[in-house]
Formats: sequence, C-alpha cells, structure tokens
Amino acid sequence: MLEPSVQIFLSERRAAWLKEKLKSAKTEAEQQDIERAAADKFDLANWLPDAAKRAGQLAMVTHPGKFSHPCAKTSSVIADAERKADGYLRTGNVAADFDVFGNAAALDVHKFLSLTLSDGQTVLAHLEQDTPLIQQQFNIPTAFQELRQGLLSIKSGAAETVKTSEKIKQVYFPVDDDYHLLSLLTPSGLMFKLKERINVLRFSEAAKQARTDRRNQIHHEQGFDEIYNLTVIGFGGTKPQNISVLNNQNGGTAYLLPSLPPPLELRATQKPATNFFAQSLYLKDYQDKFKALHKLFLDTVPNNIDVREGRDYWILQIVEQLMEKVWAIRELPAGWSETSVLPPAQKLWLDAANAQRRDSEDEWLDEIIVAVVSWLGIAYKKAVGEQKAIPLGDPESRAFRQLLTEHREVLR
Repeated sequence: MLEPSVQIFLSERRAAWLKEKLKSAKTEAEQQDIERAAADKFDLANWLPDAAKRAGQLAMVTHPGKFSHPCAKTSSVIADAERKADGYLRTGNVAADFDVFGNAAALDVHKFLSLTLSDGQTVLAHLEQDTPLIQQQFNIPTAFQELRQGLLSIKSGAAETVKTSEKIKQVYFPVDDDYHLLSLLTPSGLMFKLKERINVLRFSEAAKQARTDRRNQIHHEQGFDEIYNLTVIGFGGTKPQNISVLNNQNGGTAYLLPSLPPPLELRATQKPATNFFAQSLYLKDYQDKFKALHKLFLDTVPNNIDVREGRDYWILQIVEQLMEKVWAIRELPAGWSETSVLPPAQKLWLDAANAQRRDSEDEWLDEIIVAVVSWLGIAYKKAVGEQKAIPLGDPESRAFRQLLTEHREVLR
C-alpha cells in the first residue's frame, strides 16, 4: 500500500494537470479521454520511471551559482561541513535545507523526493539508505535499482569535475607566495534560514500580540524585537523558479542585514597643550546650565537667599560637569603633560603622574580655583551673549571664589 504522502502527492499532481487540460475539452468524449490519460500519467508505475529520467535535469546544491548570475553554469556544489562550536555563521553550523536548480519543469521530482514518509524520513533519505520500505513502495515493473539510480542523480553533480563560470564573481586570495582564484557562491540555505528567522521575529503571532499589548499599554512577558535597516534583494524577477527551488519558495526575495563598519566617535578627551580651559572645554556642553544661571541673575533682588542658593547650585553643577572632563584627562597615560606648556598648577591637576602630589599639596588648588572663577565669567558671557549678560564684577567673583573654596575638595 502506498504511503499517504505519496498518494496525496500524485492526486494533487493529477488534479492540477486535469484542471489545465480540461479547459480545452469541447465534448464529453474528449473529457473522458483526458481523464483516462491523467489516470495513466499519474499512476506510480508510469510517473515514477518518467521522474527518474527527469531527475538528472535538476541538481541538489548548497551554493547555487545562479544567484550570482541567472545564466551561470557551474558545478553542483554540496558543502558538507562539520558542525563546530566555533562562533561562526557558516555552512554546517546552521541546519538549512539543500537547494535545487535546473529545469523548472522537473521541479515536481524534487518535491516528490522531499515527501516525508510515515517514519519521518524523506523519500530521498530512504533512497540513499536503500531501505526495505522504499523498495516496497517502488514495487513496480521497472527495476528498483534503475529507478533508484535515476532519482539519486539529482545529487550526482557533486561528484563531477569542478567547473566555474566567467559570470560568477571571482577574487584572488593570497596563499603563501601565490594566489588562488576563488569563485564566490551564495549559501542559499543560510540566506533563507535568515529570512525565516527574521520573519518569525517580525510577523509571528507572538510578535503581533506583543506589539498590540504595547499599543494598549499592557505588560507582555516576552516582548518583541525590531530589526532596523533591512534591505530586500530580489532574484529571478518574475520567474524566481529559474534561480532555485528555495528562491521560488521564498518569493524570489531575501533580506540583507546592514554590513557597515562601526561609526567612529570623535575623540571626547582632548589633551590640552597650553590651557585646559581654552582647549578641553566645549561651551555648548554647559550652555543650558549657564542659561539657567542667567535667569537667576535677572532677578531684581540679588541678595535674596533663594537667588543665592540657586546661583550656588548651578555653579556647583557646572564645576562638577567640568570635573568629569578632568577625570577623563586623568585616564590618559601618565606623564603626558611633560611635553606640554601648561601652567604648573594645571599639570599637577590633570596628569595622573602627579596624583600623589595632588593629595599631599594644597597650593596648586588655590591657583585652579582662581582659573575656574575666571573661566566661569568668560563662559557665562559667551553662553548667553555679550549684550544680554549681566556684568559680573568683583562681588560676584568673590562669591564664586568663596563658594569653590568651601567646596575645594570637588576640584581635587
């Protein structure tokens, strides 16, 4: 008795063939003739020998050349790589199906060989193992071994003399003192396994539910992932089946993930050569805080305690941000300031080589406080504009200096 999957396959093929042929039948007699022809054509004893002859028109591969160029004629490459925990995305490390290319009219043979029988193995696997089950299924007048060899010819291309095509992209790869000319082929199984996994992330029912929950502000335990900047690439135009079976099954499209060098960030730590305040501090980083300070200066009661406390708060905020830059410079290799012409106090303040002296001495800190107060006045005017800035005289400078003296450890 035929396996159910084989019976269904032949029935579907027969129904599709009949539907097309009956369109041209004008009489009942013609209809009956077509139906009898269909019964004969798709009887296993007749269909199977024909399929065995046509199997050689197809080639089972892992790397089809037609993805590079639809007219490329290359050897049927079947890469049988061992699975290893080496961290590489490569053939062998991903369970991907074989691909098939060749005469599109013979693709039904590949579909037949891919049928799963009752024991969970495919027809092709049974043929390769020459099992009793497949021998029983193919118990027809034609000799079994002849059928088997014919159907297995879909994989025989792997044993042919290797040949490439001028239509394939090629690169010279250095080997010792010579070069090998490599033909670059597409691992279609990997490519479409990637598409399958991305589609699960984007369009599975679980992902759809997670997105719905997010819109409705409902907690979802798993959540969902997004993949941005995907590019869709097409193969085969309106006839994707001419490229390969996997390409046809995937609608002739695949995904390309971004493959770009990492964006280089501008160096955040500028090593000062002559003056830390002029060369390492960028006014735009402090502008918001100076504008908040300016709003307080516009108050008509400058001696109001709330205004003074607000002023001190913003000054300390600015100084603490300034110290972030100081700590970043201290991460530079010790001794870098030796080739600079920085003032001695700044060398002591900024260079990691002087950490011990910074902890044991205090005179340098007084000079730094004076320099910070001077920078505060200059930076304030630039941040809010010369015309809008409130004039800062000696009283304000003394207040700033007293504040930083009281909090001198912040600058150490």
